[in-house]
Amino acid sequence: MIQTRRILSLFIPFTLCVVVAFFGTAMAKDEPVHDDIFSIAFPTEKDGWAAGRWGTILHTSDGGNSWARQESGIDTTLVAVHFADARNGWAVGVKGTIVHTSDGGTTWKKQDCPVDYLLMDVAFVSPKKGWVVTEQTHILATQDGGKTWQVQFAAADFILRAVSFSDPLHGWTVGEYGYIYRTEDGGETWQEQAGYFDVDEDGELVGDPSLYDVVAIDAAKAWAVGLDGHVIFTEDGGKEWKTVDVGAPSVPLYCIEAGNPRTLVLAGKGICLASGDGGKSWKNPSFEPPIQYTWIYALTRRGSSDFVAGGEGGIIYLGSQNKPWSRVNYRLK
Repeated sequence: MIQTRRILSLFIPFTLCVVVAFFGTAMAKDEPVHDDIFSIAFPTEKDGWAAGRWGTILHTSDGGNSWARQESGIDTTLVAVHFADARNGWAVGVKGTIVHTSDGGTTWKKQDCPVDYLLMDVAFVSPKKGWVVTEQTHILATQDGGKTWQVQFAAADFILRAVSFSDPLHGWTVGEYGYIYRTEDGGETWQEQAGYFDVDEDGELVGDPSLYDVVAIDAAKAWAVGLDGHVIFTEDGGKEWKTVDVGAPSVPLYCIEAGNPRTLVLAGKGICLASGDGGKSWKNPSFEPPIQYTWIYALTRRGSSDFVAGGEGGIIYLGSQNKPWSRVNYRLK
């Protein structure tokens, strides 16, 4: 599907959020959280981390019912967080920021980044091997837990927004104008599978819908979501990506997660949809309070069947595909 839009629309609201994040001060302790959460990770059913504005990193050890601040040592926005296990985690963000913990977040230390770009997502398949995707269509890789990072791949001047691996060999990254890249050898090589960009005779940008998130189910199957309620999936390793009508309005969809091969949840601007049959049918889970006037930026699985969502103003919801979602009313310890 081809679509025309202005340059600015590619970055609203998320990039504006990042720009604003350079100004202001961090949250005070013992105060409600009001700053956006952009990413959440739960390596175990009880242990979870959330990351967002002002270098915010929050931790829970009770499945998300209560949260405490961890000192990241930075005050710039963190866009993504990932944990390989309950001790080893990484968070990435603006201006090439990478912070790492090897003790469950008790201490966070900066790692050297080879580029001064906006880092959009991070994924690890072990405590040693991981990837970061960035603007300028760069993919960074490490084989030693981030002690050293190298540029593994670079292409056109677009933003890669998300990366997901189903196993140490097979993964996808997606981004602006529907660009999709795939690896079958642990990142040694990346092949372009989709994406289109051009400028028409009126000087307007034209291209495929931008993609904001991807989840790799296995070596053959993956789902991706993006601008204007766009949802696509592949079941043949990306040889063909099919558009799916999930009943979403024309709003940005920022995140998608899989609970098991047949459970999927996606969310975005004022919307969350869930499927329990591998994406054949979708429904609106019940949220209390409702989310129609807010943004969900972050979504992750917790345990085998539960999920955690986060977003605008520091909101955090706990729920599942079959149960109502409830907002966590928490104050930072």
